[in-house]
Amino acid sequence: MRFKVLLITLILTILTSYGQTDFPELNRFIERYIENTEDEIDIQQFATDLSYFYINPLDLNKASLQDLLQLPFISPFQALEIVEHRNKFGDYLSIYELQVLNSFSVDEIRDLLFFATLNKNTVSLHFKDLVANGKHQIISLFETQRPRNKGQLIRDTIGDESDKNYYLGSSIYSNFRYRYDYRKNLSFGLNAEKDAGETFLGPYNKQGFDYYSAYVSLTDIGRISTLNIGDFQANFGQGLTLSTGLAFGKSSIITNAKRNFTGYSAYRSLRENAQLRGVSTTLKLGEFSIGTFASRKKLDANMLNAQDTLDPEISFVTSITEDGGFHRTFSELEDKDAIIDNQLGLSLSYNLKRGQIGAVSTYRQFSAALSPNTLPYNAFSFTGTSYSKTGLYYDLVWRNINLFGETSLQSHQSAIATVNGALISLGRNLDLSLVYRNYPSAFISYQSNAFGESSNNQNETGFYAGFTAKLNKDFRLLGYYDLYQHHWLRFRTDAPSYGNDIWLELNYSPSKAFNAYYRFRTETKQENSNSTEVGQIVESTITRHRIHAKLKLTKHLELRNRAEWNTFSSDQTKSLGSYLYQDLVFNNQRGNWQCVARAAIGSIDEFENRIYSFENVPLYDYPLFTMTRSGFRSYLLIRYKASRNLNFWIRYGITKNPTDITSLNQNDTFGSGLNEVEGNHRNTFTFQLRYKI
Repeated sequence: MRFKVLLITLILTILTSYGQTDFPELNRFIERYIENTEDEIDIQQFATDLSYFYINPLDLNKASLQDLLQLPFISPFQALEIVEHRNKFGDYLSIYELQVLNSFSVDEIRDLLFFATLNKNTVSLHFKDLVANGKHQIISLFETQRPRNKGQLIRDTIGDESDKNYYLGSSIYSNFRYRYDYRKNLSFGLNAEKDAGETFLGPYNKQGFDYYSAYVSLTDIGRISTLNIGDFQANFGQGLTLSTGLAFGKSSIITNAKRNFTGYSAYRSLRENAQLRGVSTTLKLGEFSIGTFASRKKLDANMLNAQDTLDPEISFVTSITEDGGFHRTFSELEDKDAIIDNQLGLSLSYNLKRGQIGAVSTYRQFSAALSPNTLPYNAFSFTGTSYSKTGLYYDLVWRNINLFGETSLQSHQSAIATVNGALISLGRNLDLSLVYRNYPSAFISYQSNAFGESSNNQNETGFYAGFTAKLNKDFRLLGYYDLYQHHWLRFRTDAPSYGNDIWLELNYSPSKAFNAYYRFRTETKQENSNSTEVGQIVESTITRHRIHAKLKLTKHLELRNRAEWNTFSSDQTKSLGSYLYQDLVFNNQRGNWQCVARAAIGSIDEFENRIYSFENVPLYDYPLFTMTRSGFRSYLLIRYKASRNLNFWIRYGITKNPTDITSLNQNDTFGSGLNEVEGNHRNTFTFQLRYKI
């Protein structure tokens, strides 16, 4: 079976990698955002969104304020200045005309060059134009790890005994993506994925890949602002009422505290269960936009049916999965597509010259009642088969202040949640960000991505203040302070609690060839004590330091260095963590191959001292590596252009932990449960091949 997956993946890649283009500039933008967050963000959707604008750059002479805000590195003030300058002086003659705008630096204009244009061509949807000017891209990737994990070894030992717990499929991860784009107006595609341990074909998965997603998307065709058929995402306001897409958390990019959501769009991610499936549309009626959607899909859920309960008429769900889904074992297959999820929604917005106000309402119904376990921290959690949410949001710019916010009312316990904030520009040298949020314990956090400390928008009140200050042409100082409180119990915290988070960073950029920064972060929160006394909570503090430097020695050679260390203290205990790495990035003179290599060493006392780092990977692969134990980490990524039409990407990574020579037990392992592997090292192999016709 492993060889069958490998063969099919290679054939699909070789025969169908038509129109794929290189995106070396995207890595810089992805790294800028990803390395500054520890959130489980949707890197695949983020990367595909960026590549979309790379292939279909925004026309600065036609883009609206909302269009410009879809670029993650454009601030509201910059977007507004672009529009107002165009309205006052007419169309731009050159992108470099942006230098006259107060909010743009030369470096920011250079960044914008990759994603903007002054293309004045008119849109035509004739079949000849769709064929001649449409752009195709297909990517196929597979990855495997060695040694094999316990789930694989058990399967080989016991065969097909269905009462045993083991992985049914091969150890190969594989995905396949096809995408067609005609400007920004028409897009359609197909995505498919098989996780490691899942079957490909065979009796447990006859359709091949475990996950499929398809979409058709029309944008700005007459009065039709958007029309999506198949899988799509819906993101409105500040993400409090309805958001199924990407949302960054706290980071050194203070504008991430604000969401710039723009409604319905195509769903191009491989995150299972996160999408809406059906039809959505938005119509433009003057300054008004009216949208609606209908979605029906199957959802993974942990379900207790008649034989699990005393009452044969009772069937309910203890939990649902809305972000990813593994189907590697018999028990995980039982959870796959367990219930039906029906949703209806309506949206209305009014576009102002300097902002937008709007409303969104959604109704959701499950085919079985949701009833979480009866642990105390779930006392306010939603129970039942249906709920509704209605939110009002605003995004307004007045002089140098951008005010934004959203208030949401739900049917469950009539809970009202709100988030409000302001971005303030005090000239070219100082920007501020302020956010207040209040999320009740009873608020339903499904399909919510508003700003906050927790990953779910409930049981939290907090105030965030961030700043970015340009001290001079070489130095920039930035940071934030976030104070928050939880009014009810949480997982591993058996009492109401509070916390605070401080981030400071000094950035030094004297030239294009050299950049360095020092980062300090300390976060204090309350959690259960390690003592046996129930209900006792103590403060825990994690303090992190990072020194990072990047030097471009020549046009073809770049060095990157990082030293990061932290201290975790809680309940009269203290532990340390550190991580150092050296990167080398080399491009040969002919430009037909590139090499990125890293050698790193880490010392980690406890899991709380884990350290995240960005790694170079093939496009759309997940780039965050987490060092959870002491040891050595290294990887090598090579892209080789064998000919004009043939390209290879090969990546090898190894993580090795030292053997404890003071212990009599030399049976070192990686991971836990069925993912556990024997030994003190783990190898990862990734391969991507492209053939252009």
